[in-house]
Amino acid sequence: MLVQTASALEIHRQLSQFHHTAWSVKDGAPGQITALAQTADGYLWLATQIGLYRFDGVQFERYEPPAGEALPATSVSALHASPEGGLWVGFRYGAVSHIHRGALTHYGEAQGLPSGTVFGFARDADGRLWAATFTGLVYLERGRWHALGPAWKFPGRQARTVFNDASGTLWVASEQGVAFLPRGARAFQRVHAKVGRISQFSQAPDGGIWIAEADRAVRALPLPDTAASTAALPLPSAGLLFDRDGALWATTLGDGVYRLAGEGRPHFESYRQRDGLSSDYALPLLEDREGTIWLGSSRGLDRFRHANVVLARLPDGAHDFAIVAGEGASVLAGSRNRPLLRLRDGMLETLPLPPPLTAAYRDDEGVVWLGGPKGLWTLRDDTLAPAAPLPVRAYSGVQAIARTTDGTLWVSLNTPGIHRLRDGHWTHLQELAGTRDGSSPLSLLADREGQLWMGFAHNRIARMREGSLQVFGPSRGLDVGNVSALHEGRAAIWIGGEQGLARLRGDRIQSLHAQADSPFRGISGIVETAEGDLWLNGARGIVRVPANAIEAVLEGAPQAAYDLFDFLDGLPGVPAQFRPIPTALQAGDGKLWFATTSGVVSIDPKAIKRNPLPPPVVVRSLSVDGRMHRLEGASLSLPAGARNLQIGYTALSLAIPERVRFRYRLEGYEQEWQEAGTRRVAYYNNPGPGHYVFRVLAANNDGVWNEEGASIAFSIAPRYYQTPWFALLCLALVAGLLWVAYLMRLRSVSRQIHDRLQERHRERERIARELHDTLLQSVQGLILRFHAVAGSLGASAPGRQALESVLERADDVLVEARDRVLDLRASHHAGGLSDVFIRMAADLASDTDVSCRVTMEGQDAQLDPIVQDELVQIGREALLNAFRHAYAERIEVVIEQATDGVRVRFIDDGRGIEPDVLASGGRHGHWGLAGMRERAERLGATLDIVSLPTGGTCVEVRVPAALAYRARSRRWQRWLRWRRDAKDGH
Repeated sequence: MLVQTASALEIHRQLSQFHHTAWSVKDGAPGQITALAQTADGYLWLATQIGLYRFDGVQFERYEPPAGEALPATSVSALHASPEGGLWVGFRYGAVSHIHRGALTHYGEAQGLPSGTVFGFARDADGRLWAATFTGLVYLERGRWHALGPAWKFPGRQARTVFNDASGTLWVASEQGVAFLPRGARAFQRVHAKVGRISQFSQAPDGGIWIAEADRAVRALPLPDTAASTAALPLPSAGLLFDRDGALWATTLGDGVYRLAGEGRPHFESYRQRDGLSSDYALPLLEDREGTIWLGSSRGLDRFRHANVVLARLPDGAHDFAIVAGEGASVLAGSRNRPLLRLRDGMLETLPLPPPLTAAYRDDEGVVWLGGPKGLWTLRDDTLAPAAPLPVRAYSGVQAIARTTDGTLWVSLNTPGIHRLRDGHWTHLQELAGTRDGSSPLSLLADREGQLWMGFAHNRIARMREGSLQVFGPSRGLDVGNVSALHEGRAAIWIGGEQGLARLRGDRIQSLHAQADSPFRGISGIVETAEGDLWLNGARGIVRVPANAIEAVLEGAPQAAYDLFDFLDGLPGVPAQFRPIPTALQAGDGKLWFATTSGVVSIDPKAIKRNPLPPPVVVRSLSVDGRMHRLEGASLSLPAGARNLQIGYTALSLAIPERVRFRYRLEGYEQEWQEAGTRRVAYYNNPGPGHYVFRVLAANNDGVWNEEGASIAFSIAPRYYQTPWFALLCLALVAGLLWVAYLMRLRSVSRQIHDRLQERHRERERIARELHDTLLQSVQGLILRFHAVAGSLGASAPGRQALESVLERADDVLVEARDRVLDLRASHHAGGLSDVFIRMAADLASDTDVSCRVTMEGQDAQLDPIVQDELVQIGREALLNAFRHAYAERIEVVIEQATDGVRVRFIDDGRGIEPDVLASGGRHGHWGLAGMRERAERLGATLDIVSLPTGGTCVEVRVPAALAYRARSRRWQRWLRWRRDAKDGH
């Protein structure tokens, strides 16, 4: 039988169920902390002798008053968070300030406050604020502080601390003792009990009042109707509180912090500087909204939060643990350098089995098998006995042990193959078909059907059934690397390895090949609970996959839900990847145990504490191009040209701030939310002028999101070239430049056309001169000679009459030739364009019943002769077509002369022109329409010929003013002349 050693230790001796974190001056903590408070926005405020600080769980920030203001002093002695969100600050040597929504209000002697140091605040059930000061107890009413008169019957001249209990009774400690003021009363009653110098009150769950005495002890206040507790802490104390679980916390002035659990335990648990506390000189205590305990000391700040991962306090220096479930709720842990240990009922026992132990296994009959280089042992009914020496003489570590249902023991050593122990005899199965030569199993599993599973390096597992071996490898879908964990679940075999997780159901393997930073890598321990949850001991920590999320995890879904417990939860080291494994088990009481290279921890899956509170979110700062801007008011105006924006934000979840995640969006700049992870600064480069709203959301350590978040609105002023009026001005300028370019181009084109017209005009004059000076003169001479010949003939000479007739025709030809020469030299049409068309219409209509009317709109200004001739030729063709081919009854000629040009329309009510004729440019063999288009194109005019819906045809020709008019003055000059002529009636 084993005997418990005298050196047995309590597991909970040093607050092992809490995870502790300390901040000292080197971590940014402000040094000695005299008071703590948490405001409604979630900030933790710290009072020190050098000023006031606040803490968001990550960063300490010194409080800076609004511009132009200052705190009355630097040495802060008391803090009180008011329900409406403000913070009351008390100072040494007398002064009180109230901070609320960025505003700062001061109280001093002018407001009735005594000049002594403020030791503490309390708010009674009626909402009245009380302050304990060196010169007495005062209360605030209607903006003034009031001292107590004789009618209040307050004992003493000093008030060292003040406290309001759950019933509304106000408790005060003075230099003369303790007094209390029942709710609604106007006179204090004394407590006739001898007490020391009380630094703080607290109320126990049973209603008892406890006191912390700075010169004596921590104890219950002896009252007439209550019995004093015998579990007093006989040490001077400055801090005292009962947490939400009913446990008593007390700080000491030189001996660290103590805790008395609310479970009937008779002894305090302690935590001191040697255990990691920032200082043994501990002062104020505070429990925040999430249940975290905060402690201020002479050297910094300490945090105690409930740990879901409970660290077993094992002997110093022990490492590399082989764990196995023992009887009941006990757990056995072997190591490389310490004897076998048993954890049972909160006690640590040392068993007489020397190290090293590299493998541990519990079979279906409850027998524990332990293996190491020195052999195999069994533990049954608290009896430890040797089982068998190892089958090899050289040093050999036991890698894995398994026992199948037929009673055969299988052992993997660091030799090729596997060893079998049956009826006291060893058999070495050295060659395992399908596995690599020289390999031995890293892990073993005996399943409920009597089959033996072996896990090998390089993605291979093997199943031995009735002497036959079946190997599963990469070709069957296995992709986990070296197989370091095998576990039989309810309906599958789970396979864990250095690269991921796999599940074998039937003969089908489904693998999750995890990324390099995934928590599903380096798995050396697997447990599937009765509820179907999967627990994994991996390289990044302990992973819990809920039963309803397993499929999503195996499919690699990015949003698959799982819990990770790592170093932030107090997990020491990483699990072994080679030996000893497996590193996870479930004890008889349902608790899960996990081994790492540095310790052994437990998790109670039925008692995991969650943080249900969404974290308050705060936008802390806004920096523009390296300059900080105060966040005051509903909106902030930033200067023009702001480029580099840095927006600092935080979330006031103080339990595990390292796991707080953020997402943000800058409305007006981006549409999608940006996942920021744990980063607490947003960067924007040159967002440009405009109005923006920055919004940020946060989730606490358990993934509970604050969907409302925080926001800040700001605007960036535009530079002059970014304003709308500047853009309009630029558009106007561009439009003006385009218009000028258009006019210049139009002028250039007009000049080119005009020059071509002038060249044509000069060429026509040259041709006219040549015809007149040569051909016409010659013809004239011939005619004169023929006349002479005719005169020489007698009147009755034969042919005289024919010759006279030919000479008359010659004279007509000569006249016609002179007319054509005159046409070539210049326009010979008398009057303006309207007069020409009036005469032309009269000639054409003389022998018909067609009505032809010519209408003039605008002023009949002088046109360029060539332009007028071309318009006349186009008009003649249009009128001829209307008279000859259209069978029209009415023809109308409309001439419009305006500043922008000349437009002439020829409209008839005839039968119109067929669409195919218009499309082809005229009938075959007829060149009238084609000639009109050619003349218009040569002139630079626009010609439109359309058939009217009511019947008939409309021929319209438009000539720009720059081409039409003889004058080449600028447009505005023509417009002035046009207006002047219209006014004068010209």
